[in-house]
Amino acid sequence: MKLRQVTDHHLNSGIGRYSFELSNALIKLGYEVKLSKLSKKDGDDTSFERQYEWIDRIYYKSLKKLHSYLLPYFIGAHLLPKRADIYHAHWFMAGLGLSKARKKNKVITMHDVSLLHEIEKENKFLEYYKKAINRFSNEGTPIIVVSESAKRDALTYSNLKEEQLFTVHNGINFQQFFRREIPKRKDRPFQLVYAGGLSPRKNVELLLKSCAILESRKIEYQLKIAGNYPERTPLPKLVEELKLKNVTFTGFIADHKMNDFYNLADLFIYTSKYEGFGFAPLEAMAAGIPVITTPGGSLEEISGGGAELVDYDKEALAEAIISIINNEMKQKALRRKGAEWVKQYTWENCAGNTLEVYKNVIL
Repeated sequence: MKLRQVTDHHLNSGIGRYSFELSNALIKLGYEVKLSKLSKKDGDDTSFERQYEWIDRIYYKSLKKLHSYLLPYFIGAHLLPKRADIYHAHWFMAGLGLSKARKKNKVITMHDVSLLHEIEKENKFLEYYKKAINRFSNEGTPIIVVSESAKRDALTYSNLKEEQLFTVHNGINFQQFFRREIPKRKDRPFQLVYAGGLSPRKNVELLLKSCAILESRKIEYQLKIAGNYPERTPLPKLVEELKLKNVTFTGFIADHKMNDFYNLADLFIYTSKYEGFGFAPLEAMAAGIPVITTPGGSLEEISGGGAELVDYDKEALAEAIISIINNEMKQKALRRKGAEWVKQYTWENCAGNTLEVYKNVIL
């Protein structure tokens, strides 16, 4: 069976990572797979993608505000002469590309439909996104979402039909994220870390307000926040307003350095208001780090069994952090709990469950 995977993201993004890992897992299961992806001659992932003969590059022109609207045409033109038994798009613009190329036997992974209900600002892109989902609904295209929570949201906020929707969990690359003993200074303060986006939905503000409580109680800690362009957010100013002395913004950390970032930590904290899946808490568990998470979106479903769940309250979060800092037995118990829980999230499982969607829906 020939499988054509199609992504509208670069490989150093979350969706791009999904595209690479799923394709690679399907190849290991013995399937003939090609991954068509957007490519630039000087792109950040160009040298990486050239290592794999099964990655097929889609060259395109980025015309600023027209970028998102033109991508499906570039993708469609590239796919028009391609032949496969199944075409699998990995977000809505890739899905529109399949429609432009008039491909049948198609599946689209939407991941979630958070743009419809976690709206940070109204814009034309949102209307474009809505029209795409309406098109997929009318076409009856099978849609993969990455959690039961995301499936419920799709039924609530879109006109996608239940018989179109299939839940397939993502995986974790355990060769990339694993427990590694790194020498640590004995006199260092307790290390808290966060990794992820810095938009309002990620709710890092709650974590900072909890840290103000830690400092008021003379708790020794250091918080490191990994995420792109903190200077473009209100968070550094909030640190100043709260007079926090123990918070550092690291900026972007490359994927190949993230395992060390986790392993140098004593506790990972994730306070997002909504996630369709949520990679970061699972990556921290795979690295053997205790995890605290809030329950928003899929977080309780996907990570809750391996983490300490805390509600959206700065006092409750501060108390949870302090209880872990002061209790080595609890730290060890959370490490074991997370390491056992995360084992279920393999890319082999993701590939196998995706194949079931192909077989049950299309073949």
